[in-house]
Parts: sequence; C-alpha cells; structure tokens
Amino acid sequence: MVDKREVLVQTAMRLFAQGGYTGIGIDRIIAEAGIAKMTLYKYFPSKQDLILEVLTQRDVFFRTSLMNYVDQQEGLAQQILALFTWHDQWFKRKDFNGCMFINAAAEFHERKNPIHQISALHKKLIIDYIESLLKETHGARSAKLASQINILLDGAIDAAHLSGNPDAAMQAWEVAQYLVERPA
Repeated sequence: MVDKREVLVQTAMRLFAQGGYTGIGIDRIIAEAGIAKMTLYKYFPSKQDLILEVLTQRDVFFRTSLMNYVDQQEGLAQQILALFTWHDQWFKRKDFNGCMFINAAAEFHERKNPIHQISALHKKLIIDYIESLLKETHGARSAKLASQINILLDGAIDAAHLSGNPDAAMQAWEVAQYLVERPA
C-alpha cells in the first residue's frame, strides 16, 4: 500500500530542492505526487506544515548519512577529512541543488519564523556533532573550532551551488586541516 503522506513529503522535498519553497506551489506538488488536494490538507493543514515536515525529514536523512560516513573513520584527522569528503561526494551528484536549510533560511529570513528556526537548528546540530568529534583533543577550543569548520562547510556548499565549483569541499578541507592541526 502506498503511504500517501510519504509520497507528498518526498515529492515536495524533490521539488523544493529544485525550485525553492516559495517558487513551488501546492498545485504542482499534488499534481506530481498524484494525490488529491484534500489528501494533502488532511496531512498538512498548510504549506508551512509541509515545509516543516520536509525539513525535519531532510535533517534526519542528512545528519544520519553524514554521521554514519564520518563515524566509520579512525582518528580525528580522518573524521574531519570525512566531513569534507562526504560533502565533496554530495556536490558531485546530479541532484545537488545546494543546502535546503540555507535556502529555506534565505526565503524565510525572519528568525522567529518556524522554517527559519528549523533551519538554524539543523546547523546547530551539525556544529554540535563536529564539536563532539573535537572535544577530546581540543577541549575548550572545540566549540569555536566546530563553528569554524561548519562555516567552511557552508561556504563550500555555497561555492559549489552558486559558482558551480565541484571541488569546493576539498578546497575548504585544506583550510580546515590547518585549523585542526594548529597548536592551541
């Protein structure tokens, strides 16, 4: 049996990634999902509710994939490199359209907007994960370093998306490597 809710979410996720949140209308989502408008509103009373569910699922998928990839590596240097290698592989995929969270925050820029807030939470959770990797070897410096690494990752995402630079992740890694290896 087809889970109509999940079909809606997956269709919306693909379309939002391709065309933005405000650029893609409900009618297009239901047409491509092959689902009635009443069914959409049964599960999602508003477009904002649908966007929030899309971002929630994207966050879980993104972080799980990234963390599983990184956690397979031995040693801090290899784990930090894996953060950038994972992004490098993502940037080179045909369906790469930038970061859904950066894009959402740009379209819904008011910090009190729930869509902006879920996007900010995603970035915070990424930073928290990076900090957990660094904590043992970098101690008090780990929070700042995790933030710096995330800035490099976000910059690489933007460079890959906006400039079409598929090597942005590995270029950012060169800077991150210096930051991680430098003495406290």
